[in-house]
Amino acid sequence: MNELRQIMADTVEKLFSDQVTKNSREQAEVAIFPDELLQAITENGLLHVLVPENMGGVSGQFADAEVIARAVGRHAVPLPIVEQILANYLLASAGITPPEGITVFAPVRDGEAIQLKDGKVTGTATRIPWGRKASHVAVITDDGIALVKAGDYTLTENQNIAAEPRDTIDFENASPVESGELPARMTAQSAFALGAMMRSSQMAGAIEWILEASVQYANDRVQFGRALGKFQAIQQNMAEMAGHSAASGAAALGAFQAADMALNNDINSTFEIAAAKTRISEAAGVVTSHAHQIHGAIGFTYEHDLHFRTRRLWSWRDEFGSDSYWADWIGGHVLELEADDLWPWLTTRPT
Repeated sequence: MNELRQIMADTVEKLFSDQVTKNSREQAEVAIFPDELLQAITENGLLHVLVPENMGGVSGQFADAEVIARAVGRHAVPLPIVEQILANYLLASAGITPPEGITVFAPVRDGEAIQLKDGKVTGTATRIPWGRKASHVAVITDDGIALVKAGDYTLTENQNIAAEPRDTIDFENASPVESGELPARMTAQSAFALGAMMRSSQMAGAIEWILEASVQYANDRVQFGRALGKFQAIQQNMAEMAGHSAASGAAALGAFQAADMALNNDINSTFEIAAAKTRISEAAGVVTSHAHQIHGAIGFTYEHDLHFRTRRLWSWRDEFGSDSYWADWIGGHVLELEADDLWPWLTTRPT
């Protein structure tokens, strides 16, 4: 871990441990937004970790942002942090200085299209994370990226099962504040993949917390005269959870490292991102099932913190592409390579 990464890790851990509480998570679910926490995160430069210094950023790498994203998932932070990090990165990549306030990223999914024609943005973007809280939305268009100010589009509120905002935005001849072209190798698909990469790290962080909480509960809870953790069936479940947690963390970090290498090498990091999202989404199903079996009924109640992570995992595994979506992508990519090219392609990728 380099110096910047260590600083980021120490900063987010202290900040989230001190200020992200069970009460703040509950309040966020009834639309009480943690403005003070967001202000502290902003002042620490976390939202501009991927923005160049000449635009007021930190000039960090994707692997630096991974430390933040994983901590967001581990602490179930009820804020659009990774969404802002990604939006600011995409804007900066197009030469647009990220504005003040909350800017979220509106991904373009299969079957959706946002057009920028004659200086106007038109189209519909669905399930936008924290759309209602945004002062600006960065949306990928058929011609690059556009920054649209809140109030210049129509928003319909919705949410996921973790009570996080997932809104629909209709752009009807909206005039963007700014627009620009993305780098030559960046497309709507690769931007969507970066969202999947961010979600993967959040999920890995949530899985880490669930494993630790489950081990602690199993050692503390006494049933039939001995701790739950002494029962072989529980031990087997926790061992399986530990394996999934380790694999998830490695897969997430590998995706971020691949994204960094792709900036300076002629490779496409989408394969590593697809593998990470597929693997971690699979792990989420197993880990949440075992965790709720170990905790029993209390894990579903608001008396306990477990459900704040499990509900997020159940939601996040389908966001920015489900495991089946990315598994299909991997399968299609492998078929395109054909037998003679698959092994050379695998063995010559930078590591």
